[in-house]
Amino acid sequence: MTIKGRWTEKDLKKLKKKQSKALRKNSRTRRKISTETGNAIVPNAMGVFAGRRKDIQDSRTDKRHPDGLYLRSRWEANYARYLMWLESRGEIQRWEYEPDTFWFEKIKRGVRSYLPDFKIWKTADSEPYYVEVKGNMDSKSATKLKRMAKYYPDVSLELCDAHVYNTIRTNFKKIIPNWE
Repeated sequence: MTIKGRWTEKDLKKLKKKQSKALRKNSRTRRKISTETGNAIVPNAMGVFAGRRKDIQDSRTDKRHPDGLYLRSRWEANYARYLMWLESRGEIQRWEYEPDTFWFEKIKRGVRSYLPDFKIWKTADSEPYYVEVKGNMDSKSATKLKRMAKYYPDVSLELCDAHVYNTIRTNFKKIIPNWE
């Protein structure tokens, strides 16, 4: 029941909810990453900066995209730039972003596949190895890595965790262009 000039309890709750939603929206500082195309990469609901980076292309000529490579996070984008830098110096032969999916055939529920971030070749005749860039190791990611070791023991997989990434960032942030 609304009385003229007065608010009911229901109206006050609605107003309070609307105000707190607006306050949350305005208080979040949404940092944007601008790209060379003029489009900004904004964080998704999880706060991850996923999007195409025009300055990044992997070594596959058949997968070139005019707007650049789509990467799922800033860490992956920066690691890709680091790989491009290593490739230009001849320290690695080539690299690819998410080329292979490994399936765990015997698993019925839960994590049934794994898609490593990067596939890297040191030399033209060497076996490739995989790198997973992981800032936060949750239980699902840990399960993927454990199953990968169990079902594919011959595949070499390295983890680029926060410690490794921060070491690379400290040493190469000023050297490699477009570091985010």
